Amino acid sequence: MSNEELDDDWVSKSQIKREAESFVDLAKKIAALSKDQFEAMPMPEQLRRAIVEVRKLSKGGAIKRQFKYIGKILRDLDTELVKQGLERQLDKDRAASARLHILEQWRDKLVAGGDVALGEFLNEFPQADRQQLRQLQRKAKQEFEQEKPPVAARKIFQYLRVVVSE
Repeated sequence: MSNEELDDDWVSKSQIKREAESFVDLAKKIAALSKDQFEAMPMPEQLRRAIVEVRKLSKGGAIKRQFKYIGKILRDLDTELVKQGLERQLDKDRAASARLHILEQWRDKLVAGGDVALGEFLNEFPQADRQQLRQLQRKAKQEFEQEKPPVAARKIFQYLRVVVSE
């Protein structure tokens, strides 16, 4: 081997450590997923078992060792599929969160906006029941004015979830 070939293959110790840390970070993100998200992730069985194991651990040192072991497993794998699966799960989570924010905005708009807001909502979602929404709006407004708990506003939110998902 010539010196040029050795230079091409040479990787600094710092670079190796950075790569190891990136694998451990990836493992931590996967371990932090909810049970349903984790089960939907595409990954080899050895990796799945190791992450299930780290989720069971409670001692700091044991968790750290297990994550390093998972990093070692990831180092030997093509991590692109795992990263793509993780991104898909996180995107689903972000999309669900965005939908909830939109519903909350509609609820607040309907509670505060009266007939104008109701008309806007019905233009966008014609399948909604005008009469039911109008009754809930009135109750929500009364509860707000009387400083009662927002029971009707919660019911509006629940109804919006049903209507928007149709």
